Amino acid sequence: MKTLTAIAMMIMVGALQSTRSHAMTECELLTRIMNKLGTKMSINRYIISTQKDESLVNKASEELSQQNKSYRDAKRQYKKANCKSIWDR
Repeated sequence: MKTLTAIAMMIMVGALQSTRSHAMTECELLTRIMNKLGTKMSINRYIISTQKDESLVNKASEELSQQNKSYRDAKRQYKKANCKSIWDR
């Protein structure tokens, strides 16, 4: 009976370990944030360059301005945290 209990415990511990989520590092989080902002900024640049509707262009321009500020803040934090990627020089 002790052997069965030990085996059951080992199986449960193994199952728990395999289901643990991978914790994101600060650098990974900042990279994700910058990537999302970059995508949104690209979309807004496209809207600004192609749309004739001035209200859409103004809205995209305002969003782009805020996204630029947020991107710069995230980039500053990225450098402060000593994050590195293959693209950094």
